[in-house]
Amino acid sequence: MKREEKEKQVAWLREELQEAKALFLTNYQGLSVSEMNSLRSELRSKGIKFKVLKNTLTRRAYQDTEISAVGPDLAGPRAAAWTNTEDAVPAMAKVLFDFAKTHQNLQLVRGVLKGKLVQPSEIETLSKLPSREELVGRLLGQMMAPVSSFVNVLAAVPRSFLNVLKAIEEQKASSS
Repeated sequence: MKREEKEKQVAWLREELQEAKALFLTNYQGLSVSEMNSLRSELRSKGIKFKVLKNTLTRRAYQDTEISAVGPDLAGPRAAAWTNTEDAVPAMAKVLFDFAKTHQNLQLVRGVLKGKLVQPSEIETLSKLPSREELVGRLLGQMMAPVSSFVNVLAAVPRSFLNVLKAIEEQKASSS
Protein backbone atom coordinates (compact mmCIF):
# COMPACT_ATOMS: atom_id res chain seq x y z
CA MET A 1 0.00 0.00 0.00
CA LYS A 2 1.40 3.39 -0.97
CA ARG A 3 1.95 6.16 1.55
CA GLU A 4 -0.87 8.29 0.10
CA GLU A 5 -3.35 5.43 0.42
CA LYS A 6 -2.25 4.82 4.00
CA GLU A 7 -2.69 8.50 4.85
CA LYS A 8 -6.19 8.48 3.35
CA GLN A 9 -7.09 5.35 5.27
CA VAL A 10 -5.77 6.82 8.55
CA ALA A 11 -7.70 10.06 7.96
CA TRP A 12 -10.90 8.16 7.21
CA LEU A 13 -10.47 5.89 10.25
CA ARG A 14 -9.66 8.87 12.52
CA GLU A 15 -12.86 10.61 11.42
CA GLU A 16 -14.88 7.43 12.04
CA LEU A 17 -13.33 6.82 15.46
CA GLN A 18 -13.85 10.40 16.61
CA GLU A 19 -17.59 10.03 16.00
CA ALA A 20 -17.82 6.49 17.44
CA LYS A 21 -19.91 6.07 20.60
CA ALA A 22 -18.72 2.49 21.11
CA LEU A 23 -16.16 0.14 19.60
CA PHE A 24 -15.71 -3.58 20.24
CA LEU A 25 -12.56 -5.44 19.19
CA THR A 26 -12.72 -9.04 18.07
CA ASN A 27 -10.26 -11.74 17.13
CA TYR A 28 -11.54 -13.16 13.87
CA GLN A 29 -8.76 -15.63 13.10
CA GLY A 30 -10.18 -18.89 11.80
CA LEU A 31 -13.43 -17.50 10.39
CA SER A 32 -14.15 -18.27 6.77
CA VAL A 33 -14.88 -15.56 4.24
CA SER A 34 -18.55 -16.49 4.12
CA GLU A 35 -18.79 -16.30 7.93
CA MET A 36 -17.14 -12.87 7.93
CA ASN A 37 -19.49 -11.70 5.18
CA SER A 38 -22.56 -12.89 7.06
CA LEU A 39 -21.34 -11.11 10.21
CA ARG A 40 -20.67 -7.94 8.24
CA SER A 41 -24.09 -7.97 6.60
CA GLU A 42 -25.85 -8.63 9.91
CA LEU A 43 -24.02 -5.71 11.52
CA ARG A 44 -24.53 -3.46 8.50
CA SER A 45 -28.28 -4.08 8.61
CA LYS A 46 -28.28 -2.55 12.10
CA GLY A 47 -26.20 0.49 11.07
CA ILE A 48 -22.94 -0.82 12.55
CA LYS A 49 -19.58 -0.73 10.82
CA PHE A 50 -17.21 -3.70 10.91
CA LYS A 51 -13.68 -3.63 9.56
CA VAL A 52 -10.54 -5.72 9.78
CA LEU A 53 -7.90 -3.39 11.17
CA LYS A 54 -4.32 -2.86 10.24
CA ASN A 55 -2.89 -2.29 13.71
CA THR A 56 -0.19 0.25 12.83
CA LEU A 57 -2.61 2.45 10.90
CA THR A 58 -5.23 2.13 13.61
CA ARG A 59 -2.78 3.23 16.31
CA ARG A 60 -2.17 6.41 14.34
CA ALA A 61 -5.87 6.96 13.74
CA TYR A 62 -7.18 6.61 17.28
CA GLN A 63 -4.80 9.09 18.91
CA ASP A 64 -6.71 11.87 20.71
CA THR A 65 -9.98 9.93 20.61
CA GLU A 66 -11.97 8.11 23.28
CA ILE A 67 -11.10 4.87 21.52
CA SER A 68 -7.41 5.11 22.45
CA ALA A 69 -8.11 3.07 25.61
CA VAL A 70 -7.97 -0.14 23.55
CA GLY A 71 -4.41 0.56 22.44
CA PRO A 72 -2.78 -2.40 24.22
CA ASP A 73 -5.35 -4.77 22.70
CA LEU A 74 -4.30 -3.95 19.13
CA ALA A 75 -1.99 -6.91 18.69
CA GLY A 76 -2.49 -9.74 16.28
CA PRO A 77 -5.44 -10.15 13.96
CA ARG A 78 -8.13 -7.72 15.04
CA ALA A 79 -11.41 -6.53 13.61
CA ALA A 80 -13.53 -3.78 15.08
CA ALA A 81 -17.23 -3.12 15.16
CA TRP A 82 -18.29 0.43 15.94
CA THR A 83 -21.34 2.62 15.87
CA ASN A 84 -21.97 6.35 15.87
CA THR A 85 -25.32 6.13 17.68
CA GLU A 86 -25.85 5.11 21.29
CA ASP A 87 -29.10 3.36 20.38
CA ALA A 88 -27.22 0.76 18.34
CA VAL A 89 -24.79 -0.27 21.12
CA PRO A 90 -26.98 -3.05 22.60
CA ALA A 91 -27.76 -4.32 19.10
CA MET A 92 -24.05 -4.38 18.24
CA ALA A 93 -23.25 -6.27 21.45
CA LYS A 94 -26.09 -8.73 20.80
CA VAL A 95 -25.04 -9.47 17.23
CA LEU A 96 -21.37 -9.96 18.19
CA PHE A 97 -22.15 -12.04 21.28
CA ASP A 98 -24.67 -14.26 19.49
CA PHE A 99 -22.31 -14.74 16.55
CA ALA A 100 -19.45 -15.62 18.93
CA LYS A 101 -21.67 -18.23 20.61
CA THR A 102 -22.30 -20.01 17.31
CA HIS A 103 -18.83 -19.43 15.80
CA GLN A 104 -16.08 -20.24 18.28
CA ASN A 105 -13.40 -18.66 16.10
CA LEU A 106 -14.81 -15.20 16.76
CA GLN A 107 -13.61 -14.01 20.15
CA LEU A 108 -14.61 -10.77 21.81
CA VAL A 109 -11.43 -9.10 23.01
CA ARG A 110 -12.49 -5.85 24.62
CA GLY A 111 -14.30 -2.66 23.81
CA VAL A 112 -14.73 0.99 24.59
CA LEU A 113 -18.05 2.57 25.52
CA LYS A 114 -18.06 6.33 26.11
CA GLY A 115 -14.30 6.31 26.71
CA LYS A 116 -14.35 3.47 29.25
CA LEU A 117 -12.97 -0.02 28.71
CA VAL A 118 -15.55 -2.78 28.46
CA GLN A 119 -14.67 -6.42 29.13
CA PRO A 120 -16.23 -9.33 27.20
CA SER A 121 -18.46 -10.16 30.18
CA GLU A 122 -19.82 -6.61 30.10
CA ILE A 123 -20.43 -6.94 26.37
CA GLU A 124 -22.53 -10.01 27.19
CA THR A 125 -24.52 -7.95 29.69
CA LEU A 126 -25.05 -5.24 27.07
CA SER A 127 -26.27 -7.87 24.62
CA LYS A 128 -29.07 -8.82 27.00
CA LEU A 129 -30.44 -5.29 27.28
CA PRO A 130 -33.74 -4.73 25.48
CA SER A 131 -33.85 -2.44 22.48
CA ARG A 132 -34.78 1.20 22.80
CA GLU A 133 -38.16 0.59 21.18
CA GLU A 134 -38.94 -2.18 23.66
CA LEU A 135 -37.96 0.04 26.61
CA VAL A 136 -40.16 2.86 25.29
CA GLY A 137 -43.03 0.40 24.90
CA ARG A 138 -42.61 -0.84 28.47
CA LEU A 139 -42.51 2.73 29.76
CA LEU A 140 -45.67 3.66 27.86
CA GLY A 141 -47.38 0.54 29.21
CA GLN A 142 -46.48 1.54 32.74
CA MET A 143 -47.68 5.09 32.14
CA MET A 144 -50.98 3.91 30.63
CA ALA A 145 -51.76 1.34 33.36
CA PRO A 146 -53.22 3.83 35.87
CA VAL A 147 -55.31 5.50 33.17
CA SER A 148 -56.75 2.23 31.90
CA SER A 149 -57.44 1.07 35.48
CA PHE A 150 -59.27 4.33 36.16
CA VAL A 151 -61.36 3.93 33.00
CA ASN A 152 -62.26 0.35 34.03
CA VAL A 153 -63.34 1.56 37.49
CA LEU A 154 -65.51 4.28 35.96
CA ALA A 155 -67.05 1.84 33.49
CA ALA A 156 -67.78 -0.70 36.24
CA VAL A 157 -70.61 1.35 37.79
CA PRO A 158 -72.80 1.60 34.64
CA ARG A 159 -71.92 -1.99 33.70
CA SER A 160 -73.04 -3.22 37.14
CA PHE A 161 -76.22 -1.16 36.88
CA LEU A 162 -76.98 -2.66 33.46
CA ASN A 163 -76.33 -6.18 34.82
CA VAL A 164 -78.82 -5.56 37.65
CA LEU A 165 -81.43 -4.25 35.19
CA LYS A 166 -80.86 -7.29 32.94
CA ALA A 167 -81.31 -9.64 35.92
CA ILE A 168 -84.55 -7.88 36.94
CA GLU A 169 -85.80 -8.13 33.36
CA GLU A 170 -84.99 -11.85 33.21
CA GLN A 171 -86.66 -12.41 36.59
CA LYS A 172 -89.86 -10.66 35.48
CA ALA A 173 -89.83 -12.56 32.18
CA SER A 174 -89.49 -15.91 33.94
CA SER A 175 -92.22 -15.12 36.53
CA SER A 176 -94.82 -14.09 33.90
